[in-house]
Amino acid sequence: MATVLSEDSQNISFGDSSYQRILVGTGESSWVWSPDGWDLTHPTDPSSNLTGKGVHLKCEIVNVKIDPFKTALVIIDMQNIGLNEALDPPAAPAMYKAQDAILQYAIPAARKLGLQIIWLNWGLTEEDLRSMPPAEVRVLAFDVNTKKVDYGLGDRYGDPDDPKEFLKCGERPNLARLPGTNLGEIVLEDGSRVNAGRLMMRGTWNTALHGPLAGAYEEGKKTARPDVWIHKNRNSGLWNRNTDFGQYLKKEGIRTLLFLGVNTDQCVGATLQDAHAQGFDTIMLKDGCGTDSLPYAKATYEFNCARSWGFLTSCRALAQAAGLDY
Repeated sequence: MATVLSEDSQNISFGDSSYQRILVGTGESSWVWSPDGWDLTHPTDPSSNLTGKGVHLKCEIVNVKIDPFKTALVIIDMQNIGLNEALDPPAAPAMYKAQDAILQYAIPAARKLGLQIIWLNWGLTEEDLRSMPPAEVRVLAFDVNTKKVDYGLGDRYGDPDDPKEFLKCGERPNLARLPGTNLGEIVLEDGSRVNAGRLMMRGTWNTALHGPLAGAYEEGKKTARPDVWIHKNRNSGLWNRNTDFGQYLKKEGIRTLLFLGVNTDQCVGATLQDAHAQGFDTIMLKDGCGTDSLPYAKATYEFNCARSWGFLTSCRALAQAAGLDY
């Protein structure tokens, strides 16, 4: 539904560019378009002209306005399991670059603006292990028999749709990466030793936040709007409407989600897409997201987030919106 916000609330005559404000959607799910961009503040009375309310955030293509009280900064899977070199993760420089952007720009900006910061992380229980579907286990505990990042998809010269040309490298089990496996004691870069715990289980060292992010979370627990840690048991933290993440957002009345973390094209992207499908406002902060996939994987998500799955901005743009140096 789209309605022109005017005295007679006439319906839109599409193609007429003279309108100044258009209400799209109904009730709490409505947005307001104007030549300045999209108002995502979800006011009680969208017909009122609340030009002074909200925070203006620059985005690719078109800018948005958000309500800090209804907005959360969602930092996904920045954990030792995927980033600490002692566990030999398949990490890429882009993932550590994303960590720097989160620490330098996104978190300080969110704190100043009063956004809710949510740390959404893998953290399994025994019941989660029993109910984990084979598709998840395959990705986590079976390796492809090749060192090529793209599995060799870019090396073929024949018809890629012909079964005779399909890749034949196969897979092999790597049960050391099976969720719940005890990693035992490991040696850190400084020579100290730590009990890494059972893989991907909540409350263990391997599922703790990586490096300085752990300190940022501890500081955040002491703020006026304390940081929140939420466990997930799938790539997506919103794979159904009853996840802990989904229940928290509903209870707190949070409508707008700013996404950061790793991997862009996996856990971050999966959660963002599910959030979009469930009616949340979804915004990806591109410099705060990283992946060990090939560059086109991240570029594909950025392309779609610029319009099809919400909006695309950056940690530095958020810092600018908060009046911080960037």
